[in-house]
Amino acid sequence: MITRKLLALALGAAAILAFTPANAQTYFGPADINTSFGPGGTISASFGQSGIVAGMFQHIYQFTLPVSGSASGSVTTSAVLFHGVGDLDLTSVFLNGVQLTGITGALNEVVFANAVPIVAGVQNELIINGISRGNGSYGGQGVFVSNAVPEPAAWGMLIGGFGLAGMAVRRRTVVLAKA
Repeated sequence: MITRKLLALALGAAAILAFTPANAQTYFGPADINTSFGPGGTISASFGQSGIVAGMFQHIYQFTLPVSGSASGSVTTSAVLFHGVGDLDLTSVFLNGVQLTGITGALNEVVFANAVPIVAGVQNELIINGISRGNGSYGGQGVFVSNAVPEPAAWGMLIGGFGLAGMAVRRRTVVLAKA
């Protein structure tokens, strides 16, 4: 009778543990990302966390942009002692489902991705998974370039410029033909 109760208790505890998430998820938004807006719709950004307690973690940065384009970026770690209290290992990093690749499992790690599509008006995500040994940290940077279509006035200037260049070439050809 006691054996059945212990077995049922053990199975119940195992079921609870099986459905407990292994990673502590933490969400970050635009306020947690240092951004700088530049010409032509470009954006540069920096982000990071320090003092990450021992254990597995999952940090999710979420952001929405008003225009579509492409982003490139990197995430780096630094430590003094391999597997020391300040060491942090990146187990995986994804930007909108694209895995960042590079050097992992080392004292200092870096992962990066280039030209990842960013869609306007939808929530984009950077997901960083890792293991901290007690006081880990990472930093990251990214750049975004818009692939927005030029405004009608810009198209008009572009077409007008081609027209003037074509007229100049044609005029030169006519002048040379008369000579």
